[in-house]
Parts: sequence; structure tokens; C-alpha cells
Amino acid sequence: MYPSLRLVLPITAVLVSILAGCQKSADYTSTVAKSSDDEKAIADCSTMLPLKSGFSWTFETKVDQRTFTDVASVRGPIRVGGGDAILVETKRNGQLVLREAYHFANKKLELSAFSTSAKQWVVLDPPLTLLKDGAVLGDEYKWTGRLRIDGKSIDAHGLSRPSIREAVQTQSAGRFSGIRIDSGISAPLPNGDNIKYQTTRWLATGIGFIRREYLDRSARRQSNLVSFKMK
Repeated sequence: MYPSLRLVLPITAVLVSILAGCQKSADYTSTVAKSSDDEKAIADCSTMLPLKSGFSWTFETKVDQRTFTDVASVRGPIRVGGGDAILVETKRNGQLVLREAYHFANKKLELSAFSTSAKQWVVLDPPLTLLKDGAVLGDEYKWTGRLRIDGKSIDAHGLSRPSIREAVQTQSAGRFSGIRIDSGISAPLPNGDNIKYQTTRWLATGIGFIRREYLDRSARRQSNLVSFKMK
């Protein structure tokens, strides 16, 4: 079985669904051949994920053999873990399934926190860098810090890597070239096991998410863009 925060922090049972087994960084490779575009630096990472209130993405999400409709919305500024961030909530039939706190600072796009609960956060201290201005695809950003939950914390480490540009065909919004960003966080437990949280995001300039994936225990959740809109 995969370890969970339940082993050391009973108050975090609501987060078990997204804290799961993780492959090694080397396992995250694309079958798409690299092109000359992959050698181009990212000029402005803030254009890769619009974080203006009212922006939303509708996804078709597949889990095993089931299909759901998820809507992710930018809710606006939030204070989390002692810092400022922008809240992005994902709901399914009106029910919260995931929320993430993103932050732009010093020309970097960062993930500050995540959760499946409206009351608790898993705070990354410091935030995990996902992308930088001037980044070249294939760069890796190593991370060492702590996961903080309700005043308790666990030593953790991880990395994030903008790996390649991939053409993604969405359901109805069109076909876009997106930057694939693989990231993973690992936290060792006293019993020798590890908590591992692994995500992949595809971001397109001016649009943001065109595809998302993360592991839910042994099942891989795949969310493909259907449409997006800005109020």
C-alpha cells in the first residue's frame, strides 16, 4: 500500500486521495521528439498561467473507466502559509475536488499550497518553483523544505521540470502548443515509507491549463481541456 499522511497526522485524512505513489523523475519522459522550439527560452512565465479572477477552465477528467466534468476557476488573492497567493479551485458537480495556491515572485511561477479540503492546506515552505523567466526546457528546479499542515510539519524534498513543448488537441477549444511541467514532492515518514505527490501540467501561453494529470493512489487522473473563458 502507498503511505499517507494518515500514518503521522490523523487530521489530514481528507488529503489522502492526492498523496500517493510516485515514479522517479527519469520516468517522466515524453515520446514526442524535441524540436528547435524546445531550445527557446521562456520569455515571461506569467503569461503561461493567467491568474485573473474569473478565468476558468472546463475539463473532461478520466479516472480509471469513469469520466467526469471538472471546472477550475481563479478565485482571486488569498493569504496562505504566511504569504500571498492566488487561489485556483477545481469543482465537480459543485463539490470541491482540489484547490491550489499559485504565486508569481521574482520572475518565477510557484506552487505555494494544495488541498482537497476547504478548511486545510498542505503548505509548501518554501513554495515549489514550477517555471522561471528565461527557462530552457529540460531545466530542473530542485526543492528542499517542509510540508506544513495545521501547525505540524514534515521534512520534504522534490523537483520540478519544464520538459518539452507538446501539441495538445482539446475537446472543443482547439489545438495548442503547451509547455509540459512535471513536478514531484517526497516526504519521508518515521516508519521508513514516503509520502509522494506527483503532478504534470501542460500550460499554453495566454490560456493556462490545457491538460493536467496527477496520481490518485494507483489511479492516474487525466484532465483534458474542453473550454476556457474569462469574465
